[in-house]
Amino acid sequence: MKATKPIITLLACALCAGTALAAGHAAKNPKPTPPVDEFKTLDTNHDGKLSKDEFTAGDKANTAEEFDKLDKNHDGYLDHSEFSQRHKKH
Repeated sequence: MKATKPIITLLACALCAGTALAAGHAAKNPKPTPPVDEFKTLDTNHDGKLSKDEFTAGDKANTAEEFDKLDKNHDGYLDHSEFSQRHKKH
């Protein structure tokens, strides 16, 4: 009985350490946001398309130059199809 307490304590510590390591890894390497969810988040007026202002304001990594490259039909908006091309390039 005396020998089992240290073993149980050791196992509990190992379990806690493993959980903490896994949580730290997840925080450093978050799963990327799916394009559909990202599009919905950026589409602040919910009209189903992204203006250049919505695209650049929603994420500092999004630039006006990138918007212009993605806007294949040059209508001043990105639809789902145009936006999804961004993720195929990255």
